[in-house]
Amino acid sequence: MANAWKRENNKQPKLLSPILLILSLSLLLLLFLFFFSARSPSNPPNSTLFVTRFYPIPSFNCLESPQAHPVIANIVENLKYPFLYSLSDFGSLPDKPHKNIVRLLKGKPFRKPDISATIQQLLEEMKGRDGLVLDVGANVGMASFAAAVMGFKVLAFEPVIDNLKRICDGIWFNRVADLVTVFEAAVSDRIGNITFYKVKIHSFSKIYSLLINLIYRRYIGF
Repeated sequence: MANAWKRENNKQPKLLSPILLILSLSLLLLLFLFFFSARSPSNPPNSTLFVTRFYPIPSFNCLESPQAHPVIANIVENLKYPFLYSLSDFGSLPDKPHKNIVRLLKGKPFRKPDISATIQQLLEEMKGRDGLVLDVGANVGMASFAAAVMGFKVLAFEPVIDNLKRICDGIWFNRVADLVTVFEAAVSDRIGNITFYKVKIHSFSKIYSLLINLIYRRYIGF
């Protein structure tokens, strides 16, 4: 009995066969990959809301920008590629609201901006080509969005913060963060700083007189 016990006690444990070992490791690897992919989705929420790219000057970060308010936005009428934009001029509330506010209250879309129609007509023949659309003096983005909803990549330059807020609204409304990059800058042939003054004038004749006066003082002098 003692000898029998010694013989059984001296037996070595059997090792797994190479094939069974490979199958076991493969199964563990598949379980790990499945668990990791379930915990880390390929498209996390808001991952493409605002896309960061690198340029010689930093782009405007809409996520860190103060929110414009109030926000009155609507889709524009009579465009082959319609888009939404956020209104910046409300008119004189409540007596004389902007015409687009009146249209909105009547259930109508915003009136078609002329520049948006012109942009889409020019770009229609260029669809499918590589390149960039430069929107210099983007205002609230009516030209930028007209191009972006057609699939074009846009670099928009706008120095006025109130307009930049409206552009950020439009980027969200039209889901074009992967196409529109905004810069808080004016465009010039030289590097430097410039001061912008916000003037509230609703009369075209007054604006024209002001511009003539500024041009005269800048380039001719007294």
